[in-house]
Amino acid sequence: MTMASMSVLSRSDKENVHGTALRILSETGVRVESDDVLGILASAGAKVDAGAQRAWLEEGMVAEALRTAPKKVRICSRGGKDHVVPEEGVQLISTDGQPPAVLDLERGVKRPSKLTDFKDLITLADALPEVDFVWPPVVATDMPSDKSSYYEFLVAVANSSKHIQHGAASSDEARFQIDVCSAILGSQDELRKRPIFSDVCTPISPLRYDRGEAEALVELARAGVPVVHLSMAIAGSVTPVTVAGSLAVIAAENLCGIAMSQAASPGAPCIYSSFSGVTDLKSGVFLCGTPEGILMDSAAIEMAHHYGLPCCAGGPSNSSRSLSSEAGYQTGMTALASLLTGSDLMVGLGGLDRAAMMSPEKLVMDCEALRWLRRLRQGIAIDDDRFGLDAIKRQGPGGTFLSDPHTLRHMRKDLMIPQVTGYHSLEQPDPVSDEMIAFAKRRVKEILASHKPLLLDKQTAEKVGEVARRYGILGKDGSQMFEHA
Repeated sequence: MTMASMSVLSRSDKENVHGTALRILSETGVRVESDDVLGILASAGAKVDAGAQRAWLEEGMVAEALRTAPKKVRICSRGGKDHVVPEEGVQLISTDGQPPAVLDLERGVKRPSKLTDFKDLITLADALPEVDFVWPPVVATDMPSDKSSYYEFLVAVANSSKHIQHGAASSDEARFQIDVCSAILGSQDELRKRPIFSDVCTPISPLRYDRGEAEALVELARAGVPVVHLSMAIAGSVTPVTVAGSLAVIAAENLCGIAMSQAASPGAPCIYSSFSGVTDLKSGVFLCGTPEGILMDSAAIEMAHHYGLPCCAGGPSNSSRSLSSEAGYQTGMTALASLLTGSDLMVGLGGLDRAAMMSPEKLVMDCEALRWLRRLRQGIAIDDDRFGLDAIKRQGPGGTFLSDPHTLRHMRKDLMIPQVTGYHSLEQPDPVSDEMIAFAKRRVKEILASHKPLLLDKQTAEKVGEVARRYGILGKDGSQMFEHA
């Protein structure tokens, strides 16, 4: 059986993109706002101007980084469901990541997200089988701003047994995440063997790493934690307005991040990534779900394949500010492109408004859409049994296959059984109500009322609690931020 696929670059296109990225790194260079990381790069062969906080990477250094970067990466979880990427048939997808707002389930309006919303969305993501890993889905804006990401990570890892993907804005935050997950697994060596979390490292396009991000990257690389080198090209503002120019910057930023990881710790697990879009030239804002953004992310996936590296890309994304047809068609196109191009990891389930808002009911609806798209990606199985010649003979001209044994044998193998769509009431629909949204809202409430995440056992929770205490990540009354079994 041949899986459905698509491609947007020829072999010569990929070679041209790579060659241009090398020229960017060697001629323009990158800004790295950390003396320690500049020193690591210099030791690995980069030309460095410490005063200007600039580094230039030659082709040989990049080639060595690509040689030592692992071609497969483990994506593990404390619940025991582990994966290796790339692997035949394995395409993992997560929630959207850390917007500061949520679409209120009851009132249908955008509002700042809180830790209670965060916990609800984590519970929802933990319950939905289509969600393979969890990027903390909103910012807890009611927590101290300089530590909110710490609270989010702690609550995520305590309330979901799935793989957690996050970000670290400093080496201190990276160390906190490492310490928490080492406490869960028993040691840092166990974490290295079974990384139950990964981190996203995002340069400030174009070609700049602030101190915190760069030093966190080094800390994570040395601990053996997978790092997603996420380039967020925005054509027309922080990258050239052309798709080709933006793609060259995406490649340069990924190659730089991989070189930094390998300079810090040869063999550190790295994932090539892009979640890119364009600038609305009328307003200056970033747009998701555009044809050019789809092309950039699809091409980035192909560049990762060209290098033989695991990859992550934007999946279901859109610029819609509400649960509208705009959200639906943009989400469908972006998710389909990443699936068909063969991204190993994808992000974006439940996101709205240019990844600036999360919707619990859209998370449910996106999982339904994903079932459809995965069935499309699966392609067609061709064999004698599936041709069903015996069934065709039994039924003959004018027959019906509804009760034929062949139907019973194959219906769950060949047909995707809808769970949200396709079961409409026989009555006339309400012209001012959307049946799918109504169903999704009911499903969200059912899950939140019934799903019980796999909590940490008491002994492990005490170890994690001690780590949280050490970093000051506690409730206002000094209590722990999570429950245990």
